[in-house]
Amino acid sequence: MRPFPKALKRQDYIQEGSNPAPGVMVLACTVGDDDEVPKSRVVVARDGLELSFLFTGDSAVSVDAAAKGPGYVLGDNGTVIRFDWRKATSAVELEQSQRSFLNPAVEDLGPLRRLRLLGRDVVCAGSVGQVYQLVGDRFTALRRLRIDGEDLTIEDIAGPSAADMVAVTSDGHGARFDGKAWHRLALTSSSSLNCVCRLPRGRYAIAGDNSTVWIGSANKWQAVPALDEERDYTGIAADGATVYLAHLGGIDVYEGGALRPLKIPSRRRNEFVVLRSGPDGVGSFAGRSVGLVAAGQWQVLV
Repeated sequence: MRPFPKALKRQDYIQEGSNPAPGVMVLACTVGDDDEVPKSRVVVARDGLELSFLFTGDSAVSVDAAAKGPGYVLGDNGTVIRFDWRKATSAVELEQSQRSFLNPAVEDLGPLRRLRLLGRDVVCAGSVGQVYQLVGDRFTALRRLRIDGEDLTIEDIAGPSAADMVAVTSDGHGARFDGKAWHRLALTSSSSLNCVCRLPRGRYAIAGDNSTVWIGSANKWQAVPALDEERDYTGIAADGATVYLAHLGGIDVYEGGALRPLKIPSRRRNEFVVLRSGPDGVGSFAGRSVGLVAAGQWQVLV
């Protein structure tokens, strides 16, 4: 995959990214720091093209895209924008392809934090356990996540469908949704859980603050022994059975039952927050930095 240094504008700050197809990167960025009129940009890099469109009134927090299109970007005020990253050959075409869907319930309940394509389902979740599925042009509210009667802040979701997914929360809880109800995972941790990803054979990897890492499924979970230095993990992604975990200082690798740091050359400043699996490897997205772990090797894209 080739770098695309010209795609980002000076005030663009990458919140999240997706690698939906070989050689394709889709980025969701906030622009500047105007809280009164927030601005956001979606950047698409593919086939030697660098396309983007700007939208206002909402701060982009999450993005995902299907291998054959379309893509979806989520704003914390509840806006979901669908766009056709695959067919557009110019910034004008990309901008014209977008369609916005507003979720009025968000204004009363609180902001959303994560959007994921779970199989063919578009699901977003937020700050008081609210979960929505975008079906056609309407949002359907799924069962709200509560544990012991308390609303929880969902940080991340993963799974094969809207009727079979795992959520992790900043309150230290994990839960599985079966299409009808949430079931609490047997995790003995009080640290914030920040990220979750799927593994082969129906298993998941979960990570969070204080070097917290869990591997398992259903009610069988194993805590991964921490490295010598304490980390707060903010991103997680898998390449087969190998798990990559992002923290402020770099990326750790879990394989063979143990954690180790990924060797990252220090020729330039890198940032590490979000990790996403894709056909090119594991993408790393943060601030002004995009990287890729392919075949176990780190390379800088931006």
